[in-house]
Amino acid sequence: MTNATETLHLEYLYGPQWQDAVRIIERSGQLTADEREKLNAAAKKLMQDKVSALSNGAGLEGGLSGLLAGLGMGANAQTVASHPLNIAAATAKAFGRSRNVQLAGMIAGQAVSPTAAGAPGDLSGLLESFGSIGAVTVVGQAVTASVLSDLVGQGDFTQAVYDELMRPWSSNIDV
Repeated sequence: MTNATETLHLEYLYGPQWQDAVRIIERSGQLTADEREKLNAAAKKLMQDKVSALSNGAGLEGGLSGLLAGLGMGANAQTVASHPLNIAAATAKAFGRSRNVQLAGMIAGQAVSPTAAGAPGDLSGLLESFGSIGAVTVVGQAVTASVLSDLVGQGDFTQAVYDELMRPWSSNIDV
């Protein structure tokens, strides 16, 4: 059970919705190999959906802009600005939560990253880490959404944006 000092510390780190962020971080540190694969597959599917827009009726420019927006780059400022992670970043900045999002993401990434079996800098550990990039991405999105969950409805950070950020996590991991 947490005392008032611990609660104050956790709220300082993760914002007022610290309980949700801590739940995701703790659960992400307990992922099984199968769950990591599910998260990697979910991240891969998200990227494939972006790539498939290139061959859809969306046209090359719309599809390419969507793909670049998903990668955090952009050919079209409007498409980039409307990407859920970019909306979340803008919301975090506007409400003074950027530090909370960054810290929660960093801690979650450490919780998800596999520990290297060998010495620090061991090539096998590095290769294993690359295999978890999708899982780290999904967990990062979920923890970002959790840190900002009390801001749903503020500006462009709608329930739909929150849901899109959480969906790969919540649809693949039993909490």
